[in-house]
Amino acid sequence: MGVNIMTRQQVRELSVVGQSLEVIDWVLYDTLTLSTGGTQVAFRFFQQAVGQAGISLDKTNMEIPGQLPAGYKFVCQKIVALPRILPTLTAASVKDMASVSHKGHAQFFIGTRPYMQAPLVNLVGGAFVGFVGAFDAATSLAYAAPRTVINGELENGITIPANFSFSIAVDYDAAPTLAANTDLTIQLVGKLIRPRQG
Repeated sequence: MGVNIMTRQQVRELSVVGQSLEVIDWVLYDTLTLSTGGTQVAFRFFQQAVGQAGISLDKTNMEIPGQLPAGYKFVCQKIVALPRILPTLTAASVKDMASVSHKGHAQFFIGTRPYMQAPLVNLVGGAFVGFVGAFDAATSLAYAAPRTVINGELENGITIPANFSFSIAVDYDAAPTLAANTDLTIQLVGKLIRPRQG
């Protein structure tokens, strides 16, 4: 089975399916940690699974590393990159999040072929806002500008078939310089097609 590209109209029509399938809104996600003092420049997302080496649902919801189970398909409509916001917003944490999310580039691979290529900053989503430290001329970073629009929307839905390898590759020209370990989560937003229960 090959990779299908679906128009918006075809994706909308997925609500009408046979009795053996169900179609639900779904997010596939995977989180990797970029280490302070690290030298790694290449990161491959969706290559780990829940329960593997103690990995929990907080990090990923993949059941099998790098692929969907038999009988499943996923129609990807949006790709979102989210740097993990620390409990306490500081100047250093804002700089770390910007270093992770505003440099490098991303590619969406199914099999060996890329189906999306973009600067990583084009995929940043969610909120990235706040004052840090004292608000005066001596503060090196006092405000992080908000991003309220989630980018990374695909014009057409790209279908990941079952038992077919896929990944998001994030590559940097140089390893980000970080004050603390920083998590980066990649989300694939779309429709999950799976067998009905029973």
